[in-house]
Formats: sequence, structure tokens, C-alpha cells
Amino acid sequence: MRYKKIILIIVWGLLIAGVGVMLFAINRHKKNETCNTIKIEVENGENNHFIDSSLVMEYIHGNEIVGNLIENVDAGKIESLLENNPHIKNAEVYKTIDGVLFIKVWQRKAMLRVINSEGERFYVDEENIKIPMSENYSARVLVCNGSITEKCTKCDTINSNTLKTCAGIAQYVHNSSFWISAIEQIFVTSDGAIILVAKMGDAKIIFGDDTVIEVKFNRLFAFYKLALPKLD
Repeated sequence: MRYKKIILIIVWGLLIAGVGVMLFAINRHKKNETCNTIKIEVENGENNHFIDSSLVMEYIHGNEIVGNLIENVDAGKIESLLENNPHIKNAEVYKTIDGVLFIKVWQRKAMLRVINSEGERFYVDEENIKIPMSENYSARVLVCNGSITEKCTKCDTINSNTLKTCAGIAQYVHNSSFWISAIEQIFVTSDGAIILVAKMGDAKIIFGDDTVIEVKFNRLFAFYKLALPKLD
């Protein structure tokens, strides 16, 4: 029994020593390894192409990162930088011991394009966050204009109840193949009434708040089913 214990201690000692040597070698290799490649993956959020790989490289000054020691590349700082971009919802950045920097970003998904009373334009995403317009991409979403005072001075959550209602309507329309082909625009009157503008004909639908939005659209759909055959 005593010999077995001695042999077991020796085996464990060799294993621990081996692991230590391996970790030392890896750490030494890591310190000498340069960043040779940046691999970028962009989740496009249903074809909302606000960001692509080339824009990410430009935004993080990727050409200045490649060639530097990989241990000196601050993945957390790059992640924070990316998440400060108003068109990016989330980012993950990590590096490997063989000199590869991996970046994955999720961009925000625009649901509504707002044109306020002063002509300022911005988007609203699926979380009711305001997004500035992009020079690189124009999202094909519902337009909302009229008597809207809210501005996009910073990318925060929309404040006005009226605009929240419009965003709720836009999300419902976005999720319906029928309504996305039927509704073209949302208009807010000076007294706060919300009007839906149809793509076909001169139909304008006065909408209320979004407390029973699904019920209202169901009733409207029933009306369309009755009215459209008579218009043919």
C-alpha cells in the first residue's frame, strides 16, 4: 500500500509539473505572438445593414491593431468602444493565443423612421431606443411624421406616449406580412391623433392608443376583407 501511495504521489507530481511547463510555454508564446488577423461577424438584424465588417474595422482602427502584440490588445476597451456606437446593440470581443482577434456585433433593428416637426430624422428600434440616421444605409421601415416634438439629441428611450404608440403600431405592422404591404405611413395631427395612411387608395385610418392594438388591427382586417372585394 505504501508503495502504491508513493507511486501515486509521483504520478500526480509529474502531471502537475507537466501542466506547469505547458502553461509556461503557452504564456511565453502568447507574450511573443502578434495580432495577425481580425475576424469580424456582423448580425444584420433582418437586413438592417447599418454596420458591416469594413465599418467595424474603420471604427476600431483595425489596421493599427494588426501587427501589435496580442497581449497588448485590450479586448474590453474595443468592446466598450463598439457598444458606444448608436447603431450597435451589443458586441463581443475576444482574442486567441495564436494572434486572432474575434469580434461579433449585433446591430440595432430599426422599426420606425421618425421625421419630427423641425424636420429632424431618426429611427426607433424594437426596444424603443432612438437611433440617428446613417450615411451608409437607409432602412425600409414605416415613416412617422407630423406633430412630433421629440428629438434625437442622444440615443435614449423615446419619451412621448404618442411616439411610443406609433412605435408599437410599427412593430405590429412589421410582424405582419399583410399590414406591412398595406400601411405606408403614420401621421400625428396637431391634437395628438394618430392616423394610418394606406398604400392603396386614399384611405386614412384614425387610430387611438396602443392598449388594444391587436384588437383594433383584427377589426380593421375584418373590414378590409369585406371592403376590398367590393372595390375590385
